[in-house]
Amino acid sequence: MSSARPVVRFGVLVGLVLAAASPAAARTSWVSGTYVYADLCTMPEDGAQTGRRITLKRWPKGDNLVYEGAGLPAPIETAVTVDDTTKDVAFHVETSAGGVSFRGTAGPDALIGTLHSADGSQPLRLKRVLRARAQDTCPGETTGSIR
Repeated sequence: MSSARPVVRFGVLVGLVLAAASPAAARTSWVSGTYVYADLCTMPEDGAQTGRRITLKRWPKGDNLVYEGAGLPAPIETAVTVDDTTKDVAFHVETSAGGVSFRGTAGPDALIGTLHSADGSQPLRLKRVLRARAQDTCPGETTGSIR
């Protein structure tokens, strides 16, 4: 009987390895959690804030989004459409300056797409922020000659 134990153990080990390697075991949807994409910063000259922060919240019971922008009196929470396969994201919020819509893709490093507002359409790329931190100072203009 003792000679059968290693065979059983080996069989269990092979079964576990095959189950972990099978395509069915691969996760195809995003993990629940909070994803923050932002370019908010403070102007060094006058302390004015510029930019925006988009927080995507993924939960088993549904997704939502918080939109924050310089000049908005408060963050705006809204519904969001997310495609688990393509990671396409779309939302619309009403601000005091009018409607703001976004359509694009959320990736591991950035939220990339097109923002539509009263100012027209513009490309948007927000870096993913992995840790809470103090708001950055906006980068200054880089002009001049190479030294």
